[in-house]
Order: sequence, then structure tokens, then C-alpha cells
Amino acid sequence: MRFLLWLLLGFLMSCNAETKPKVISGILDLRNYDLISSETLILEGQWEFYWEKILFPDDFAESIDLEKRERGESSLPFYTKVPSDWKGINWFGKKLPGHGYATYRMKILLSEVPSEMLALHIKDQAHAYNMYINGKLVVSSGKVGKNFETTEPDMRLVIYEFTPDKPEIELIFHVSNFHHRLGGLRYAIRFGTEQKINLEREKKFIFDAFLFGGFFIIALYHFAIFIFRRKNKAPLFFAIFCISLLAFSMMIGERFLYYYFPSILSWEFAYRIEFFFLCLTILSFIFFFKTLYPIEKKLLNYLFQFLLVPIPVGFILLTFFTKPVIFTELLIALDATIVIGGLLIITQLIISITKEKEGSIFFAIGFLTLFTCAVLDMFSARSIISFPRLIKFGLTSMLFLQAILLAKIFTGDFLKSEILSVSLSETNRAYSRFIPTEFLNLLDKKSILDINLGDHIQKEMTILFSDIRSFTSLSEKMTPTENFKFLNTYLNRIAPIIKKNNGFIDKYIGDAIMGLFPNNADDALLASIEMQKEIHKYNQVRKKLGSIPIKVGIGLHTGSLILGTIGHDERMEGTVISDAVNLASRLEGLTKHYGSNILISENTFTSLNDARKFNFRLLDNVLVKGKEDSIFVIEILDGLPEDLLEKFMITKNDFETGNLLYKQKAFEASIDFFKKVLEINPLDTATAFYLKRAQYYNVHGAPPDWEGGEVFLDK
Repeated sequence: MRFLLWLLLGFLMSCNAETKPKVISGILDLRNYDLISSETLILEGQWEFYWEKILFPDDFAESIDLEKRERGESSLPFYTKVPSDWKGINWFGKKLPGHGYATYRMKILLSEVPSEMLALHIKDQAHAYNMYINGKLVVSSGKVGKNFETTEPDMRLVIYEFTPDKPEIELIFHVSNFHHRLGGLRYAIRFGTEQKINLEREKKFIFDAFLFGGFFIIALYHFAIFIFRRKNKAPLFFAIFCISLLAFSMMIGERFLYYYFPSILSWEFAYRIEFFFLCLTILSFIFFFKTLYPIEKKLLNYLFQFLLVPIPVGFILLTFFTKPVIFTELLIALDATIVIGGLLIITQLIISITKEKEGSIFFAIGFLTLFTCAVLDMFSARSIISFPRLIKFGLTSMLFLQAILLAKIFTGDFLKSEILSVSLSETNRAYSRFIPTEFLNLLDKKSILDINLGDHIQKEMTILFSDIRSFTSLSEKMTPTENFKFLNTYLNRIAPIIKKNNGFIDKYIGDAIMGLFPNNADDALLASIEMQKEIHKYNQVRKKLGSIPIKVGIGLHTGSLILGTIGHDERMEGTVISDAVNLASRLEGLTKHYGSNILISENTFTSLNDARKFNFRLLDNVLVKGKEDSIFVIEILDGLPEDLLEKFMITKNDFETGNLLYKQKAFEASIDFFKKVLEINPLDTATAFYLKRAQYYNVHGAPPDWEGGEVFLDK
């Protein structure tokens, strides 16, 4: 930042350096100056000045001040500073007004007739003028007149190239102004070789075009930021500020717009547009600043609201409803607004810096640079000082620092975003431990934040219930700490299997698990088989540790269910509502009666893609309590140890034959088949259950309404 300040200071000092020749008493002496190899010169200094006289070259034959000679006061010419305006000049005791006409004259003395073509770069003087070189009219800008009606102002920038035929060059300007508050040769006239004058202008055009392109891109960038983040209005105001200041910059200096569109922009319309964009620049910057740094002090806020805003708005109205000759007279109010506004902004920035608001130091440095350049430009435009236009450099430094500030803010935002993203990811991961991600996906929700009370979906799924047999008696032998440790060890082995097979755990009910498989029944059955195999491995570990092996029953049923949220606004949870859930739970309960590991309903069985790839046997048909129709229950044999599975498969036909006879009340015949099964596989609990019932019914007879099935009991 210090580098920028020193650079600006050096530039300002170089602008004021008085090392080049100047016009003294109407003469620019270049006889000892190498014009060909040196840089171009500004024709600044003391020019001859003749108020309300339109004098031609022949009138200066005696090189004396005709006005004074007519009054008999003096034979010496009157000199005035160029560039500057004539308003306020003490013309023999009379303060000159801004409106009027006059003649300017000066001479350039060269050591010899130049070998190269020379040129004059004349900026617009904001009104009408004629230029004579060595007695010849060479340039006319507008129409010079002696009153408002006969004067036609223009703002053409001219590069006039010429080759003098003698080493003395006389310049005479006729200037008239009745349309602007200031008149005179207000802006610099540059003199040098044709090649250097054109080269300077080309460089300036390229530099300005580069800056304008940069400003335009930055404006579009801020517009884009606003479009994608409309809650923050600061980028919008900054984009408007850039565009309006860009348009204003193109209307002053080299007057790009007027240069390229002279037929469209008349002198009056161009002035209206220029001051409109100047006011819009002020307004947009004020709103940008207030949005970026909210003003807390009542007095400051009052001044911003009731002073800085109304004056530019009022001036905009004046530019469209009055003539330039009127609204340019009121520029002092706009100048005062710029100065006061700058001081108020600096005051607020000091407050923001003391409160350590983010980016306030960067903003303050950029604004101080811009404000300094704007004030110097204002003084130069009002002919108070002779200075090159600096607003482009001020704006460049402001935008440069603003870009650094934005980069800093965005870097901070990205860092915060990364932290928040990690935090959100961890939070979502934590939430997913309580509410499964699959649950959100089924409800078509991206986040738990999107969940509302009553959200639900109806879908056919396979429900899995698993439970540890005799867990109550097992837990009574353990302390509460040992209970939690045992359950977590067990669930850490079992739960991942459900997820692995495209299911998710809806809830834990003590040692029981309720899982849902939304895709197909095969996933649920494969998970059940793998769970039984994992329990077998777990029992091997428990056996080595001297712990009692556990047995787990699993029930599966496939049906339509409603999955959603219940509760109230302050406390809700995900749940599943369906008869299918109750049936799956009761199937798991039946595993205790039949000594089975896995029982599935006929719905699940028929939903399998290919049931033949599994080992199973038809176990029973049962009547669900509260239902009129019975359902078939199938026992899945996969998941048993290989030697035990082989015994079940060998006795499968005998078991199913005995079971069929049992259902047909041929109890005595069924007993023989059941005994045959138990001789081979004494661990077949279901066969032992049927044998006991068959023996009882064979002696006592079956109940009158007995249809061969069992009734589900509530767990």
C-alpha cells in the first residue's frame, strides 16, 4: 500500500515539475530546445489576452495591446494564464464574467525551420474557437460569435499537422462562450512533432481502452455476483458505479464517445449525458458504501440520507430540464457534495477501522486515492489548477484494492465454506447415525433440514426383524456396562451387513433390529443369511472367551408400507406404519417356537427373483391373529453350518411328507416320518415340535375346528 501512495505522490510531483519551457510574455522560446528529439510540450504560461475583441493577424502588426492603446493607458499587452478560464480575471478593474468572447495570442520561436512535420493536439475547450497559424485560419470548432444566438459550441478534439515555412510560429485563438459557465482556453494545448503527438494519443487511446475494458469486465463480474446472491446489494451498486464512471470517463478527457459518435451526440446532449453519469457515479458509490459499511451514527446517517443523496438527484433533474448555461452555474453545489461526501465517508471509514471491520483499511486506502484524484480533477476542470486528469488512475487503484479486498473476502468465505462444509458433512454423518440417509432419499430429501412433520411415502419393501434368543436371561448375568458393550459389539458385526446388501436399519429395539430393503426381497434374504454366518463366527470368538453362544432369529415379510415422520413440531421421528411390519415381527417371534434361524412369508418367497438358488423347506401355514386367511411360512436353511445344513437337506423330503400327513390329520402316519427325520437330525426343533403335537392329537384327537395351522400369538 505504501508503494501505491509513493507512486501517486511521485506522479503528482512529476506533473508539477517545472523543467520544460513555458510561455513567458506571450513567447515560447525553443531556440535552445531540441524539439525533434525531446518530448512534446504543453503551451502553458502567459498568453496575450484581448477581452471582447476579435483580432486578426493584421491587427498585430505593431505587436501592441490595442485595447490599452485605444484608451491611451499603455502600449504593453495584457497577459493571462493558459490553460485556465477567463472568469474572474481582473481586466483593468473589472471582474470578467464566464460568458463573452476574446482573442488569445502567443508565438513559438524555433532555432530553425524544422525538418519534420509539427502538430498541435488541441483538446476541446467546451465552447467555440477558431485557430490561426501564421495568419491562416486552420481549425474551427463550432461557430465563434459575439452573443448566445450567433455562437455554436462544439467539443471536438483536434490534431492539426503542419510544416511551418519559418522558425517563428504565431498562434491566434478566437474564443467565444455563452453556453457554459466558464470560457477561455481551459484545457491544455500540446505541441511537438507530428509523429510524437500521434504516438502519444495512440498510447493514450490504447491505455484508456485497456482501462475501460477492465472497468467493464469488473462491472459485469459484480453484476454476476449480485445475480447469484441477490440478498447482498453491494455488488450491484458497485457495478453501477463502475459502469457510470466508465461512461463519464469516456465523455471527458479524450472524449471517446463524442469522438466516435459526433453525429449522434450534439454539444448540449453530450453535456447532459456527462453530468448525468457524474451524478449517477456519486449516487451509486454512496449506496455501495452504505451497504458495505452500515452507518450507525445518527448524524452521519442523516447527512448521507438528506444531503448527499438529494443534491445529485436534483442535479440529474436539472441536466434534463434546463440548459447547460444554467445547470453548469450550479456545479458548485455538486462540487461541495463531492467534497463533503468524501469527508463523511472518510469519517465513517475511520470508525470502521477502529471497530476492525473486515477490509476497512484496504477500502480506506483505495478511497483516499480515488478521492484525491477526483478533487484534483475537479479543481483542474474548474481551472483552479493546471493538472492532467487523474480520475482513471484513482479508479484503477480503487478497483485494484477492491479486487484485493474481494479476493481476501472470498478467500475467507471459501475458508469458512470449507469449514462449514466439513462441519456440515460431519453433522450429516452424525445425523445419519440417527436418521439413515436412505430414509431421506426415499422421501426425496437432500438433507435432514428439508424434513417436515408428516412427510411420507408409500412403497413396497421387505421388512427384516431380528432378535437375540433369551436375551433377558443373558443380560441378567451381565452388568449394565457389560450389556452395552455386548450389544454394541454384536450390532457392529451385524448392522453393516444390512447396509452392504442395500438395506438400512429403521430402528433398534433393545437387542432387536428392524431393517428395510426398498429394492428387492433378494437383498433382505441375502443379508439374513450373511447375518447368520457372521453370528456363527461371533460365537466361535465368544466360545474362546468362555462366553455363552447366542442364537438370533430373523423374520422377513414383503408388503406395502408407509414410511414417514410422526410426532410434533418440536420432536419428531421417522417410522414405518403397516400390517406388513407387524407380520414380519411375528414371523421373527415364530423362530423361537420352531427353533428356526430364518423364516420368511409366502409374499417374500414369491418376490424372490429365483427362489431355487436358496435352500428352504415349507414349514407351516399359520393364521395371523385378527386375520381370516392363513399364510405359508417358509424356513430358509442357508446360513447353517455346512454339516448341519446337509442333514436338513437330506431329511427335507421326509419332513415335508410328514408335515403334509399331519395337516391331513393322518397323525399316526406322520409320526413315523418325523421320527425318521430326528434319527438323522436330532437338532431339528421344528420336527420335534410337530412330533410332539402329532403324538398328542393321535391320542386325544384334534380340536373340532382345527385346520392344520397355528395361530400367531402376540410377542
